[in-house]
Amino acid sequence: MEEKYDFFKKLLKTIFTNIQQGIIILEKNNILSCINPKAAELLEISVSDAIGRNFEIICPELFIQGKLKSGTFNLINGKKIKSTLIASIGLSRNDKKVLFLQTTSIKDEYDILKNIVNSIDEAIMACDHEGRLIIYNDANQKLDNLLREKVLGQLVTNIYNLTQENSLLFQAMKERKPIQDKHQSYTTCTGKKLNIVCNTYPLFRNSKVVGAVSIMRDYSKIKELSDKILDLQEQLHKRNKKNTKNTSIKSAKYTFDDIIGLSQPLEQSITWAKQAAKTDSPVLIYGETGTGKELFAQSIHNASQRASKPFIAINCAAIPENLLEGILFGTVSGSFSGAVDRPGLFEQATTGTLLLDELNSMSMGLQSKLLRVLQEGVIRRVGAIDEIPVDVRIITNINMEPYEAIQKQKLREDLFYRLSVVYLKIPSLHQHKEDIPLLAKNFISKYNRKFNSTVDNLSSDTMNIFMQYEWPGNIREFQHAIESAMNIMKNYETIILPEHLPQHIFNNSHRSLNKKNDFNLSLQIGELSNTMKTIEKQIILLSLQKNNWNVASTARKLGMKRQSLQYRMKKYNIKQSIIKKNEFF
Repeated sequence: MEEKYDFFKKLLKTIFTNIQQGIIILEKNNILSCINPKAAELLEISVSDAIGRNFEIICPELFIQGKLKSGTFNLINGKKIKSTLIASIGLSRNDKKVLFLQTTSIKDEYDILKNIVNSIDEAIMACDHEGRLIIYNDANQKLDNLLREKVLGQLVTNIYNLTQENSLLFQAMKERKPIQDKHQSYTTCTGKKLNIVCNTYPLFRNSKVVGAVSIMRDYSKIKELSDKILDLQEQLHKRNKKNTKNTSIKSAKYTFDDIIGLSQPLEQSITWAKQAAKTDSPVLIYGETGTGKELFAQSIHNASQRASKPFIAINCAAIPENLLEGILFGTVSGSFSGAVDRPGLFEQATTGTLLLDELNSMSMGLQSKLLRVLQEGVIRRVGAIDEIPVDVRIITNINMEPYEAIQKQKLREDLFYRLSVVYLKIPSLHQHKEDIPLLAKNFISKYNRKFNSTVDNLSSDTMNIFMQYEWPGNIREFQHAIESAMNIMKNYETIILPEHLPQHIFNNSHRSLNKKNDFNLSLQIGELSNTMKTIEKQIILLSLQKNNWNVASTARKLGMKRQSLQYRMKKYNIKQSIIKKNEFF
């Protein structure tokens, strides 16, 4: 049993490391004991930082009174996921399914490991060194339409119309190295024909090959997704052709007026972004998740000479790698199964702007092709020989520090230098907390219209909690906190109180309230002159709002002459349009 358990653990480690679902194992009291790379990527935490920590602190949204909950909900990093309490936690980039596991004792681990394999959505099979199947999970049963008890212990070559020469399991054992993204067609012993994309890995014990494992995806589903994406491209291309020169499709709706805040860090980013809008140079925007990177990208486009031209954005993390190249560069008939002559996003965005979101999720190989486009100004469709010149302004977003991304081989260094001709860093919310009063007013106004409610403001205690909280999800998390509070408020309530806030925000802030600063603005420490200017600016702005932007009345309340107030309004660029009734994201 011990030898079988040891073999199974090695097998499971190979699966955990390579599947496209995230796996997390929790021990007693929700202590995280295992997390695979995919889960760490999707939750935006490092493996080393996560191990040994209480998972309730890492993802408080998943808990109610210390217990894991089921349902569909938003994480503070903006990802929408569905949770089901069964055997494991799995995070998938496509369906965002979450499966939880809590272990109670080490003696149950063997059965738990088998349950995890059966809970994974990807088809998994493993064989011993003779080629006899020893693992065959539920997803594989569904894919092959075969029963596990009928195939376990059988030779792979007896179950499928394969030989040792063309079986990927046998090839991986023979070559002693992984076989990646291999397309294979075969027929089962019941006559079912299958097309799969497969990753196969040899298994070793003491440097000796003892088996192999295959992780498979149904190629027909991948092709279906490819067809849908290509159809959408074709529709967009046809719409572009119909539009005249002056009426090109433009999907960028935000401008610099939509960026809410007056703090020095935010204004510095806005100033640089406005300068970047005057040229066609590539722009690389770095900011944590939820800081509003696309808001800046759209604002740059709408302030540029390309404002009337197409603005096309694509999230590089949301598209399977084997489809992304065709979507970006286009395809020609026959380049892959079902491919036809279609332009890619570079061609569709010609004379306009192309935003590549989460560039650090793009494969290094595809990044090298992107570098060539930037250097030579031409693209080549997948499967084509001819080159096509393109005139596109490139804006890229990343959610990881550039040099960290380079070090972790998530970003090519030469591509970084080419893309970061203009480099913008968007401050995290904890770096400009003095903007929280304005953001709160903006979001309260937005949700008053949406919910037909009459909420006026935040209580002073709520403001203090907001100032103490670190906002790891940044402005997106702040927006969700306001929306959440206004959802549970009673009709007659007009002030957001601490008890209306999401529990994790209230709890985290309550622990540090003994350190609180009763001054509501709770400004970041910096140079005294800049801090005083920011305070003066905020006081003037809040007074103008309170007096319905009546300059004479505001001047009297502030104890200054009307001309002095007008001078300061001009100095700080305070205009009534700063507070707009729009949404931030």
